[in-house]
Amino acid sequence: MNRHQLVEYYSNEHVISEILKAAKDREVAGAFWDGRYDQRPNIVQYPSDIVQMVKKGITSFHLSVEHWSNPMAITNDNYDKIRTGWDMIIDIDSKLGLDESKIAAQHICKLLKSYGIKNFGIKFSGRRGFHISLPSVMFPKEIDYKPLAKKYPETPRIIANFIREKIKDELLAELVKQKGMKKLTATLDEVPSEVNPYMFVEVEKDWGNRHMFRAPYSFNEKTWLVSVPLKLTDLKNFKKEDAESTKVLSKKHPDFFSGEADEAAELLTDAIDWNVLQKKKEVKTKKKLVKFERKVPEEHFPPCIKNILNGLPDGRKRSTFTLANFLRAMKWTSEEIEDKITEWNQKNKQPLPSSFLLGQIRWAERNQRTSANCFNDQFYVSIGICKPDPTCNRMNAKKTSNPMAYPMRKIPKKRKFRGFSCGVCNKEFKTSKSLQLHKSKTH
Repeated sequence: MNRHQLVEYYSNEHVISEILKAAKDREVAGAFWDGRYDQRPNIVQYPSDIVQMVKKGITSFHLSVEHWSNPMAITNDNYDKIRTGWDMIIDIDSKLGLDESKIAAQHICKLLKSYGIKNFGIKFSGRRGFHISLPSVMFPKEIDYKPLAKKYPETPRIIANFIREKIKDELLAELVKQKGMKKLTATLDEVPSEVNPYMFVEVEKDWGNRHMFRAPYSFNEKTWLVSVPLKLTDLKNFKKEDAESTKVLSKKHPDFFSGEADEAAELLTDAIDWNVLQKKKEVKTKKKLVKFERKVPEEHFPPCIKNILNGLPDGRKRSTFTLANFLRAMKWTSEEIEDKITEWNQKNKQPLPSSFLLGQIRWAERNQRTSANCFNDQFYVSIGICKPDPTCNRMNAKKTSNPMAYPMRKIPKKRKFRGFSCGVCNKEFKTSKSLQLHKSKTH
């Protein structure tokens, strides 16, 4: 895309009017083709502002999610004073491609509709994702007797996390259905203990002050496609070709920002209530990692670990992760872990490269993760190593067990001496007074 083509596109009356409409009361940042931003803060008020910026070398326009009483007066210490509101922009992206982003966007739209929200905006990001907007008008002006404009960025973060949690299971199931678990995990650099959809699809949650998004009708420099608004009915069949500038200019598109007063009030309330409950759960369910004072011998390992150590035809990479973390927790030294895993690898139907094994062992030393829980089928059941014994069955009654906890059940516990023992019946007591009372009454 050359300078003349850029000027011609951004001089289009419809493009100019849409960018100016979206930029009202917002900070505007122009970006050059190499990703550098122009001076900040900045605004655009007139058609000539846009055209002149493009002639200077600007290739795309980015807007603040926050609304300001005077964007040009923004400093690092007056955000709360001049912020008048904010829009919720849900940014979806996927390293797997557009189709996976589309799946996530459809699940989010489905959730929003379940809350009676009909006027959310959708637009293509210009590369491999989508943006979904919930304008500030959709939210109440106050919450907990405080202006919502001041409760930033914590409130949009809460909403984003709530949405992520609500769609998580369905999103993962759909991704697995479309791609298959093996293909999904093959895209990861390291084998995780638990798989979640956000390893493959990003739904932005890390908001900060002066957070920005690509303006509607702006180009994306990596593809030279337009960040074009879409109808919900067009989302499923959307193709990147639909975002070529010539096609965008020849078709009418919906507003990216529209909505009714308090349309998203129930979503906000549920998100805040959920966040409070999450904090309470975090306090109640803080678990101590299983810790042993000395090395745990193999005889006390659970059946799944023993089955892994016998050698595997499938699931070798996942099991390397499991072994490295399990043996570390069992107080085995780095040398012992390396020797044992190397020995195990030779039993496998097709041994793994030694570089992979060493990488997993070193990673486990640095990160110290737990093994996957017993009910993670991808690590145990699916590769045929889950063969529960009576101890496993007792542990699994609550469906919260982990192989690392198994030895705690198997290793004989030393009986604690209470301090004072009766010479006649060997009964123990905490104090000598209680022992004397026992003797006088019993013997």
